[in-house]
Order: sequence, then C-alpha cells, then structure tokens
Amino acid sequence: MTFRTAASKPTQHSMSEALFKSFAIVGAGPHIGIPIVKAFLAIGAPILVIARPTSTNTSVLPDDDLNLKVVRADYTSASEVSAILRENKVDVLISTVTFVFGGVVVQDVLADAAKEAGVKLFVPSEFGVSPPAVGLAHEKHDFAVYAKSIGLPTLRVYNGLFHDFVPWLTALTETGKFHIVSKGNMPGSFTAISDVAGYVTHILTTQPPSRLLDVEVRIEGQRTTLSEISALYKGSVPVVHCDALPTEDVPAADVRMRYQQGFDVGRASCGWDPETETDDAELASKDNSLWEGHRWLTIGEVLGL
Repeated sequence: MTFRTAASKPTQHSMSEALFKSFAIVGAGPHIGIPIVKAFLAIGAPILVIARPTSTNTSVLPDDDLNLKVVRADYTSASEVSAILRENKVDVLISTVTFVFGGVVVQDVLADAAKEAGVKLFVPSEFGVSPPAVGLAHEKHDFAVYAKSIGLPTLRVYNGLFHDFVPWLTALTETGKFHIVSKGNMPGSFTAISDVAGYVTHILTTQPPSRLLDVEVRIEGQRTTLSEISALYKGSVPVVHCDALPTEDVPAADVRMRYQQGFDVGRASCGWDPETETDDAELASKDNSLWEGHRWLTIGEVLGL
C-alpha cells in the first residue's frame, strides 16, 4: 500500500514555513475519531489510524482509499506506538480516546511515544470545554501539564458539547423525556461533530505550525440554553425540570448531571476560564475564523428539528 503525503494549500503565513504533512490518530471511535478520519479523506489528505488489536471501529472506513492506512498497536506500550510513529514519519498525532470510560489516562503513554518518535504536535482528547484542575475532566488538565513537562507541544480544541449529544445529555435517548437539571436558562457552547472534525482537519492542513504549537482553540457552532433547545421539539417530547437525572437505565447519569449543572454558572461555555471561574461569550468562538467562510450547523439541523 502506498501512503502519500498531504498536498495542502499554503496560507499567506506559511510561505516560509512548511506545513505539517503526516498525520496519525489514536482512539478512532464512532463519536469524533472516525468523523475526523473521514474529514481527512474527504479533502484528499493522508491519515494513519492506529487502532487497538481488538477494535472493530475501523470496519466503517473505506478499504480502497490510498490516503488511509490502518495499523494495530497496544496503546499501553510506548515503544510499540513510538515505532509506528517513527516508521511513518508522523508530524501530528491526534488522540480521540474516550473520556467517559477512562481512556484519557492512557494519553501519558501516547505522549511518551510521540516525544520519543519526534512527533511535532499532539492533539489531545479535549473536544469539550476548558477542563478544571480538579473535579470533572481533571484528567484532561493533568495531561496538558504532563505534556508540557516533557516538552511535547499540544493543540487543545474546545468546542463545547456536540449537537449530536443533546439527547444523551438530557436522558431523552433512554427515557423519551427531555430532562433539564435546574433552570436551564444559562447559555452554553454547542458544535456539530461534523463541524469539529472538519475544523480540526482544516486547521492542521492549512495553518503554519507556529499558529498551532501549544495553543488552545475555542470554537462554537451555536450558543444557546437547554430551555431554548427544548423548545425546538415543539411539544413532541415532555420537558422535565428536575434536581437530578434519573439513574435507572441511564448510564453515566452522574457525568451528564454534573455537565448540566455547569450550565448554571457558565461552565458549559467555551469561554469559561476555570481559574477565574468566569465566562467570556466572545472568547467562546474566537477561533471560528480560522475556517474562513464556513457555515456552522445548528442544533436543529443536526437533530432534524
């Protein structure tokens, strides 16, 4: 199998600065990993998928695209992953390992492998809001500290909640009812999975490295409240205001509830600063502009409302 290098259009900033050319992804699951892979293939850019030995997620990918290469490795073995990265001369390693089921903790090993292999940029599994040092998602903060300690540059992408996850967040998927914990009148950031995948692919293949190394980017497809989203259903599902989500047959109800509780203090916005505990609405979408001319999907469009 041949494995081509990317042929991306140069930006005006990159005439004297070579763009990243070789990309790999680990943790390519169905939620954001596979969409990112497909976004690379859609623009004709090569992508190396490093999958777990037992993973079946890659079965949905095309088997006849010369820009796609799939290899299997044990994520807990830094030497094994590092050898693959070095062999394929990978510039950028993207991690989309899952947070809810504990996958983020393997990122220290992936960082060690990336550093050893000479990877120039690591994109950790963020794809949410700016994580605090303690509490929910603190592992993501801890990883950023670790990457910095070993001198591995990172690009952290904050996009709020995926539009596609609204039924999950509100337990609508399991119960048929749209649950809002507390008032639901504070705005948060939401972005479509397809927009996040396209954005990541776009900036990695068009922006000069100096614009991406040790940077946090904040994007927002739509800024709205849970109450406003519930109105999109136009009475087709019951809306329940409650102090807690139901737990029976609702996996990870505690994770969903804590995320919802964050809305009331502004923590569900990409403009949230964990250190000052304040929200800046303008900051939340400050990096949308890196995808020039793009029209961001609405929640109603993604959910068919």
